[in-house]
Amino acid sequence: MPGWRRDNSPVIIMNEIIFNETRRLLSGHSLRKLFWDAAKYCALGGLYIWNMGEHWIRVERRDMLLPNLGPEFDGATIVQISDLHCSPIVLERYLRQCVEVVNALDADFVAITGDMITGPKHYARRIAGVLKHLRPKAASLACLGNHDYGLFHPKGGRGVPGLGDYLAGQLEQAGICVLMNQAKTFVRSGSAIQFVGLEDIWSQRYSPCQAFEQARPGLPTVGLCHNPDAAWHVAFWGADWVLSGHTHGSGTGSSKLHALMLPSQHRVFYAGQYSLGGGKFLYVNRGLGYARRWNINSRPEITLFTLRPSA
Repeated sequence: MPGWRRDNSPVIIMNEIIFNETRRLLSGHSLRKLFWDAAKYCALGGLYIWNMGEHWIRVERRDMLLPNLGPEFDGATIVQISDLHCSPIVLERYLRQCVEVVNALDADFVAITGDMITGPKHYARRIAGVLKHLRPKAASLACLGNHDYGLFHPKGGRGVPGLGDYLAGQLEQAGICVLMNQAKTFVRSGSAIQFVGLEDIWSQRYSPCQAFEQARPGLPTVGLCHNPDAAWHVAFWGADWVLSGHTHGSGTGSSKLHALMLPSQHRVFYAGQYSLGGGKFLYVNRGLGYARRWNINSRPEITLFTLRPSA
């Protein structure tokens, strides 16, 4: 079991990862930094429940049962990460450490389920610079979340023209396959698996019809959709599993303020695994960005799925 390290590299203890960061004093541009430090506590709904210098991440391990899964993909793995929110609030150094942990899990696929940035276009370049270091055996795939278009709220938040497409282009250059109402199939010998990625449900470009027109019927199918509100819809169109994020592990009905900051139609979908009926499932990842953590059960998360054939 690894012990504490003197540098800023992650400490892994069983399924817990702790980043021990060196504290730094305010510099000459303290006014701007003070603003963002305050935002860490209050803005974007962020209230911290643990020491600001330590980011305590959970690694969830699950079996993903898929119909018609061929033997070549039996035992393959998918790492899901979500809600990175690269920004003045969530620092690149922390996200690079998260990438190190993901790489240590040695997965076949990495699935990134949206909200990779919060802020202007230059954060698209920054997150691409972080994610280009992912090293899955097969591929890294992503869908976009509401913040990736510049949206904050479905009732009043405005998109930044072209931001989603610009981010997708930066990620593609970094080796990330961004699925914008698209399907991607992977084949090993006689076995295949497909991923179907949706644009965000708040973006007005969300189209499962367009996405699943490209999918091959009968293949084991993993849907990537940032907002779990769309899960039943995506499952209806053909996904066996839907991977989402968006909630940061918190239900939205705990207070009027919480509901205003993070509106959701299906408030029961906030963290973990859910049955959608008919052998279909939803998993809601708690995300990696460390704002808006309302309680100890909403700690940042990396999820490792092991693929298994269903009965």
